Amino acid sequence: MNWKQTRLFLQRWFGYTIRDAFAQTFGWLTLFGSSVSGFFLAMSGVSVTNDQFTNNLVVAVGGFVLGLGVYAIIGFFKTRRFMQPLALSITDDVRSPDSTFNDQIRGYSVATVVQNRSDVHWKDCTAHVMNAPLYDGSTGSRFVEKFDLPPKSKKTVFIAYWSSRELPNVDDTDIRLTGPLGACFGGNVCRIPGPAAILHIRIHLQDSDAEDVRCRVWIDESERRLRATLLTS
Repeated sequence: MNWKQTRLFLQRWFGYTIRDAFAQTFGWLTLFGSSVSGFFLAMSGVSVTNDQFTNNLVVAVGGFVLGLGVYAIIGFFKTRRFMQPLALSITDDVRSPDSTFNDQIRGYSVATVVQNRSDVHWKDCTAHVMNAPLYDGSTGSRFVEKFDLPPKSKKTVFIAYWSSRELPNVDDTDIRLTGPLGACFGGNVCRIPGPAAILHIRIHLQDSDAEDVRCRVWIDESERRLRATLLTS
């Protein structure tokens, strides 16, 4: 991590620790605060008082001190999830609601499952296929979808689709990429020539680093469906 990321990590870690310790000072930590406080008072040579207010204050301070230690550990892992909030996976078992499925045409989809592991509500997230075929024959970024990610939530982002058809119609020969509908002729359809491709998918969060995943997508001619597998490198 660079200095900017290190500073953000430390600020977030400190914030989680103080917030959670304060929140639980009068919760479960109160059960242990008296013993912790008594220990520190005994170590410092202060005798126990019969004043109720002072005793309550001592218990609260003891609970807070105990909470700092406990939530410093918990806050470290929370901060790691904040710095790297996304977990990405690939699935070919979920069909897009826009995919046709009837007696004549069966549509199959490949999707990226985006999981938000943090406690932050990320807004205006975007998904792109970074190596999509462009109109001039080159490859480049193709916008797929814009979405929000509430804390601890999952979002299924459909990336590609393919259809099988009953005779006299024929199956699709190419894999198509999901994207925004266009008003022009053809509806902004993007086709990948051939029965297989390796797709580079990027999920970008505002004010955070993007997360990339690569997958192999292919047409399974024996089962007449679209398949996908995650690539680890």
